[in-house]
Amino acid sequence: MTPLCTQLNLTTPIIQAGMVWVSGGKLAAAAANAGALGTIGAGSMKPDLLSQHIQKAQALTKKSLAVNVPLLYDKAEEQIDTALRLGIRIFITSAGSPKIFTKKLKDAGAFVIHVVATPELAKKCEAAGVDAVVAEGFEAGGHNGRDELTTLTLVPQVVDAVKIPVIAAGGIADGRGIAAVLALGAQAVQMGTRFVATQESSAHDNFKQAILHAQATDTMLMMKRSVPVRLLKNSFYEEIKAAEETCADKDQLLSILGHGRAKAGMLDGDLIKGELEIGQIAGLVHDIPTTEALITRLMSEYRAVSRAFPMFP
Repeated sequence: MTPLCTQLNLTTPIIQAGMVWVSGGKLAAAAANAGALGTIGAGSMKPDLLSQHIQKAQALTKKSLAVNVPLLYDKAEEQIDTALRLGIRIFITSAGSPKIFTKKLKDAGAFVIHVVATPELAKKCEAAGVDAVVAEGFEAGGHNGRDELTTLTLVPQVVDAVKIPVIAAGGIADGRGIAAVLALGAQAVQMGTRFVATQESSAHDNFKQAILHAQATDTMLMMKRSVPVRLLKNSFYEEIKAAEETCADKDQLLSILGHGRAKAGMLDGDLIKGELEIGQIAGLVHDIPTTEALITRLMSEYRAVSRAFPMFP
């Protein structure tokens, strides 16, 4: 247990990440029931669909729930208003300035967490009044910072830069990873890729199976000049790679990306033309357990490390 666990009413220092097309109400509730912070990913949801997933999760658990809101989307404020109306009081914001909605959320009694990729942004978040930050290394899946700071270099620098709690993310898939970042000063971990490959995840089985077969070098951070995103290598990845090698500009890359690629890949299972957002740690994922079984195993692995190295909490 860490102070942040106490603040969020968690029994494990684990936050299940709110990912597009993957983190619905079923996964969030399962994570919450297992002692983690279950998070609904609002990025792929219009407000009415978000409302349905929040209510679904609330029907399945009485534990703490969070909503992740990427601030770059035009419906971010509607998503926030929807979640607040339904009683959500933990928000993880990302992909935008922490100043935009933090005061509104704090005035509503919410606990606000913002995702950062540099110590400088972490300090700005603290000044803006957020309660905690997620220090996410560029090993993570999905959209990442352009500076390519790794988790093991980013986390201690953020811990030293701010007084608010730091949550580590990027490249964590087992108890060894949890132990490593807690030793660096983090008070919890946020895990995405490992939760994609669970039974309660909304990801298509084709996508889950692709993760199980992924090797250590099967992901790459692409489109760094426009919208940096870590992808599992497939035909769509090859198309983006070829365009970047011929110096395609931002507009050309966005034209290739088009609309609906992430949904096609992650939710509908198109492994050829779909956008498959996943982290580097996919090479360490070898099964598709229930969320409860996964969290039990993660904590068992962590405790084994703790017994071997008593300096851990």
